[in-house]
Amino acid sequence: MERERRVALSIPFRFLGAVAQDSRHALRLWANRPWHTAFAILALAIGIGANTGVFSVVNALLLRSLPFRDPGQLASLVDFDAFVPPHDSARQFHEWRQRSTFLADVALLEERDDNVGVSRLMRAHISQTSWNFFSLLGVQPVLGRTFAPGEDDRGRNDIAVIGYGLWQELFAGDPRVLGSVIRFAGHPLTIVGVAPPGFSYPHDAVLWKPANFSTGNNGWDAIARLKPGVTWSQARAAFAAEVARLTPPHLKFDNLPHPPAVTPLQDQLAGPVRNASLMLMAGVALILLIACTNVANLLMARTADRAAELSVRSALGASRARLAQQLLTECLLLSLVAATAGTLVAVWTTSIAAKVQPAALATQAYSILDSRVLAFAVAVSIVSGLVFGLLPAMFAGRVPPSGFRGSTAASTSRLTRESLVAVQVMLTIVLLTASFSIGRAFLHIMGIDRGFTTSGLITVSVALDGTTHGVNGRQLSYFQETLSRIRRLPGVRSASATEFLPLYATDFVGGPFSLDGRPPQANSMAVPVMPDYFRTMGAKLLCGRDFIDADLRDDAEVAIVSESFAAQFGTASDALSHRLTNGDDPPRKIIGVVKGMDYMTPGANHTQVFLPSRDPGGFFSTVVVRVSGRAEDHLAEVRDVMRSVDPQVPVFGVKTMQQRLEETLRRPSFYRTAVLFFAGFALLLVVIGIYGVVSYAVSRRMHEMGVRLALGTTPARVRGMLLRQGLLPVVAGSILGIAGAALTSRYLESLVEGAGSVGLATFLFSVLFIAAIAATSIWAATRRIAALDIMDILRTE
Repeated sequence: MERERRVALSIPFRFLGAVAQDSRHALRLWANRPWHTAFAILALAIGIGANTGVFSVVNALLLRSLPFRDPGQLASLVDFDAFVPPHDSARQFHEWRQRSTFLADVALLEERDDNVGVSRLMRAHISQTSWNFFSLLGVQPVLGRTFAPGEDDRGRNDIAVIGYGLWQELFAGDPRVLGSVIRFAGHPLTIVGVAPPGFSYPHDAVLWKPANFSTGNNGWDAIARLKPGVTWSQARAAFAAEVARLTPPHLKFDNLPHPPAVTPLQDQLAGPVRNASLMLMAGVALILLIACTNVANLLMARTADRAAELSVRSALGASRARLAQQLLTECLLLSLVAATAGTLVAVWTTSIAAKVQPAALATQAYSILDSRVLAFAVAVSIVSGLVFGLLPAMFAGRVPPSGFRGSTAASTSRLTRESLVAVQVMLTIVLLTASFSIGRAFLHIMGIDRGFTTSGLITVSVALDGTTHGVNGRQLSYFQETLSRIRRLPGVRSASATEFLPLYATDFVGGPFSLDGRPPQANSMAVPVMPDYFRTMGAKLLCGRDFIDADLRDDAEVAIVSESFAAQFGTASDALSHRLTNGDDPPRKIIGVVKGMDYMTPGANHTQVFLPSRDPGGFFSTVVVRVSGRAEDHLAEVRDVMRSVDPQVPVFGVKTMQQRLEETLRRPSFYRTAVLFFAGFALLLVVIGIYGVVSYAVSRRMHEMGVRLALGTTPARVRGMLLRQGLLPVVAGSILGIAGAALTSRYLESLVEGAGSVGLATFLFSVLFIAAIAATSIWAATRRIAALDIMDILRTE
């Protein structure tokens, strides 16, 4: 019994000793072939590191729980304002939510940027909410209290909860902050609480105040908590029934452009980043799989070259399991070293993702220092080691005493390695077609005529709410003085201002403008601008004239329309001097037609009506400045001049228009670059894999080549034969790759708009491109056949 116990206790130590011995042997083998080892580690490091980095994004957005009470029960009511009773009182909303049969609670919130401060104003993100916002989420303040029932009634809502960071910044963390007054859009709010560290919902908010309910307010978002025991399918069914009951008779629920829906809050926060992250996860998984097949090919060749060594070890008593253990140990060690090196790639990936697709909550920051992410990295490295080490280990267990030459194992080894090449080609075709599709869509986005010129254009935003200039009659004088000072700066060619800047108008004010009473075809965006706006923006005035200072002084009822608006009623020149009407507003005379600008998301087409801006800066306005030379060189002086007009006015958004455009296109640009890198790296691995297979085939079939040459076959014919044989796995992989690319193409739209369709030309180009590169690689691998000495080969054999 004691002996058996000792044997049992010694087994783990023996196993660890064998692993240590195999590891030392692996290090000696790596030292003998440093370049092969370095390539294998690099390929795996990129694959494992990229997978770990993208998984940290998926983990933060989709797997990590939200920092709220019972987050699995939290829901977002999408397009809630489409059916809720008019928001003319807090009482009406709270009566509605308390009658719900499937929701335990519902809270409203409305986001906005506004001026906030104590002695000096700053621009900050604010959220107005119903009183039960914090209690629904289960968030407790670090100091003071949150909102109490009834504090969203009019006259009782002049209070605020401030964020932890704002408390530190404005009050230096003073616990006596409760009862202090903070200004919000010119109105005093009494601070009643401080939110806990890290709480910034929604979207980096730093101050929360009870909502202002008003008739016609349709800017609400809504969050809810399901009642205990209510499933998501039951909630969706009950919600649909509620929508149908509350939808006005003249509207049909099925015909709404965006029907109201209930969705988990975590999915809503992830938004479009969810699908994009999953697509990137699939892309880096393909990269890792290609890397594994390539390393497996490399190790298969090494195993064949080590046939004599493995045969000797087998003859000396090593079992098949022991030989397989040795090779698996080498593979796992290689994978773990690559995973360690891949940490740098993972950190780089998460840092880029944080800039391109930041998380909605501060607590969802992407990090590899997370137990789930670290466990994923370890699991991926182990699985990768097993994937590319399994085949070499299997062949090691079948090593005959005489090695591989001329045996069935050699044929099986060649077939396996060619199959791995076919798999690499298949996966590369998928990535290559995706990169072509996304690249083409990105070039289309870049080539869109946005109606303005970005070079030499500076933009700086200001907001007058809560300042001495924020009252009627003083806004215009502030901007006139500001523009006058800017125009006197050296290098400034022109300057103007607008309340809606192109590319940044995520929403718009406007309506159905009519021309001489004729019904319009669609709503139009109303854009208040200052004189000289179109010349400053580099917009093309097709006919008529621009606004002038006299239009502001005389309160002239004039307008300039976009070309697409004029096209609804005829040609551009036909619209001049006609009357523009919108509801009960006075008619406006059209004095000009301008080429339309891209005000919404890139490529969106909205007609525009430009109006003279007589009271700019209420919400915020942006000053635009056209300069000679590089716009970056004039940013600081334009900003300083604007601050000199009134230091109390917050100045923000100091950027060139080119920088704004690059920010708008940052996400599609990143996806284009990422997928292009995936495809390029995969193509490199395929080339190396094909070259390795053919080079190894030449070295193993040297005697056969000598016999063929001795019998009169020319070197060119031998190389042609190897070329045909080498292209067979490429053809097989291409056929499978086309099928895979066709299946994945419909998901590319989540990365870049317009990238979903992949045409026949793209497929053909991808296949021919890979075939040409493969043929070049095979021809290069067989070039030494022409220099073979037949007698030396036959004599050696």
